Amino acid sequence: MKKIIYSLGVCLVATQLHAQVFNGTDFYVSEGAVVSFNTDVVNEGKLTNNGKIHFQKNFDNFSSVKSTGTVVFDGSTPQVLKSSKELSFGQLLLDNDLKLEAPVRIDESLSFRRGIIESSAQNPLVFGQTGKYSGASDFSHVKGVVSKEGNEGFEFPLGDGTNFRSFKVARSNESQTLTAAYLFKSPLNVSDQVSEGVDALNQSEYWSLKSESSRSSAQVSVNSKADLDGIAFLDKGTWSMTEDANLSSATNLKDGTLFTLAKSRNIQPGIGVYPNPTEGEFFLKLSGMNENEMVTVDITNQDGSKIMHKEGFVKDLRKAYLLPENLPATELTVRVIREGSKKALYQKMILNK
Repeated sequence: MKKIIYSLGVCLVATQLHAQVFNGTDFYVSEGAVVSFNTDVVNEGKLTNNGKIHFQKNFDNFSSVKSTGTVVFDGSTPQVLKSSKELSFGQLLLDNDLKLEAPVRIDESLSFRRGIIESSAQNPLVFGQTGKYSGASDFSHVKGVVSKEGNEGFEFPLGDGTNFRSFKVARSNESQTLTAAYLFKSPLNVSDQVSEGVDALNQSEYWSLKSESSRSSAQVSVNSKADLDGIAFLDKGTWSMTEDANLSSATNLKDGTLFTLAKSRNIQPGIGVYPNPTEGEFFLKLSGMNENEMVTVDITNQDGSKIMHKEGFVKDLRKAYLLPENLPATELTVRVIREGSKKALYQKMILNK
């Protein structure tokens, strides 16, 4: 289909100081059509976009916008998007700096090419349940507040306008709305109290994460080139380590949790078996755990069938075990689950006969 291209400049109203396009009626952009506005646009009518609209100046909405097509912000100077209510875009392409003065929802996709989106708690950038993005980098990301709906894993495209400092949230069993922000500031400015379990703390940045649900949880991860591979969260004024990087009601996620990268001085829990490979008899090693901690031990074969199941205190399960005599040579999986923890510890074991 041949594309129809419209280019609208100063139309309807123009003053000596400023030029604007006013839409006070139904304005429809059909599929395959391209419309380009090279001056400010004020919408007081009904704007429907099934094609592509280029905004090269500011956009101010006082009425209705329905956009299942593509909207492009690609001006030569920083742009502002205003609206009397939340705006929803099927597809948004960013090719310039854009300040949000209204909440903006991405229903399908956001393509970061160039420029920074500046958002806030009052005017966040919201990704719907199927909303995704691509191309985020140091040169193009969100400085401010981002929300994500649903239960899919998501990487928040955050930064400080110069550095892209995203973090990931794993898929959740519960649908929820998570709202995140990044601050290029020392967490010690918030509190200089650090728990005994923290060996080292990131002193240049921290993140915030908040959920609308009191029962929700979020397992977070941040890329780090330094020797800081753990997560410390602010707990009643003290930076404390979370064992499995899981933020939940226990870390006050409903009201908003502040977290940063850290290194634990505690011995990390681990499991082991020896000898490995084994001919049937092996010793179970449980390290970094309290002697009186309850754990569950399962040994499964390659099809997931349980070969052995044990429950008890750590001190009672550190002993020798004998696998069934009729079990053929195979690879087994040892799984240990600590009471109160959702994160399991795994170890492969080879049975040779």
